[in-house]
Amino acid sequence: MSDQRRGGRDPRELAPGVFQLPTDYPEVCNAPLWSYLVASGSRFALVDPGVRSTMAACLERAVREVGFDPASVEVLVATHGHPDHSGGQSSWSGIAPTARIAAPLADASWVESFDHQWTQFWDSYPGTLDLRGERGFLASLCTPEPRVDVLLRDHDVLHVGGRHLDVVETRGHTWGHCAYFDSETATLFCGDAVQGHGITSSDGRSVFAPLYLDVDEARRGLERLLDVPFERLCPAHVAPLDRGAGLGLIRDSLAFVDEADRLARDVVDRAGPVRTRELAEAIGEMCGTNPPVSPQTVGTARAHLYAIAREGLLEAAWLPRGDP
Repeated sequence: MSDQRRGGRDPRELAPGVFQLPTDYPEVCNAPLWSYLVASGSRFALVDPGVRSTMAACLERAVREVGFDPASVEVLVATHGHPDHSGGQSSWSGIAPTARIAAPLADASWVESFDHQWTQFWDSYPGTLDLRGERGFLASLCTPEPRVDVLLRDHDVLHVGGRHLDVVETRGHTWGHCAYFDSETATLFCGDAVQGHGITSSDGRSVFAPLYLDVDEARRGLERLLDVPFERLCPAHVAPLDRGAGLGLIRDSLAFVDEADRLARDVVDRAGPVRTRELAEAIGEMCGTNPPVSPQTVGTARAHLYAIAREGLLEAAWLPRGDP
């Protein structure tokens, strides 16, 4: 298995004007992560430019290695508002002060305010998961925050010189998550929408379970990607895949949602109160997460419990925000 797991640490050209670039995320957070450069002439966009440290640690050098001047970056675009995808956007301001910051409309408030993201996501599992001790570290990945210049919505077109990226909304992982399709090379940058049954940690000792905030939105987003005529799928945490393998990973991601749904219904069918922690542990054990309770497993567990509650199959009193 090569380093970063399922991919190397050297930049490589995937198609004319499309490059896969390594990041420092394996060292920072024990997870594989790639950024992608999409060029038009001497100008280029960076898709998901990592965390705050990524530019200085490796992206500036990688951009030069593939033949571009870092100052020529035209737009820094995030697929969504989590720190490993948007946290590095503001770090380019010294090198490329005119570069635009682009992010999905519904995630822009998370990109622009870690405090807002903290309240809505990281600190929203009281009693089940307490991340207050990690707040300083999480903030360091994405602060100071940028101001978003370009707000992206479904069917928008993001222009990079003479090239364009079509915006495909894939809500689920976050409320505004978007994928970007380069029709010139049939390359689809799908961020964290496609995660199969989880992402193996860089050291191979754990698995980051698939995370989504809403079950129906996650399914719809994945089903939309099946209809995109891509020839190359570029997830953020998995090395690029050809069409056949890419379609397989999307379908595997849908299969995970169905399996987690069955698991949640089994938990609900048992007598007694339903606890978010119980389902999070079961999801973590299914994926190989160590320890099984994590932001990913708790978030996904809660999404499934809410989906069941909306069907009237779960008493509201049995669905506390956390465990007592």
